[in-house]
Amino acid sequence: MAISWILNSLAKEISDSVEYVNDSVELWRELEDRYDKTNGVNLYQIQKEINDLVQGSLDIFAYYTQMKRLGEELSTLSAKSQCSCVCTCGSKETMHKAEQDRRLI
Repeated sequence: MAISWILNSLAKEISDSVEYVNDSVELWRELEDRYDKTNGVNLYQIQKEINDLVQGSLDIFAYYTQMKRLGEELSTLSAKSQCSCVCTCGSKETMHKAEQDRRLI
């Protein structure tokens, strides 16, 4: 049932290329491998907007809102690089601190 639902929600060209997959998990992984790529152009554009952002005539709240929105958008696009494992060595906290420092700068 899950396979049918996924195949019916895809464009015909895409569904034709994966219709013989054995189970829904394999189908989902195939689609993820194929289409879940971080778009380098978008990452570049957002980072450029962050680098070019100046307060100018904006009040502090509008400026902060723009910075926050761009930072969150960048984090969302970069989500694949975020660690979700249980860490016992402290590297996860170090990576998080480095990300926070990068945002601050």
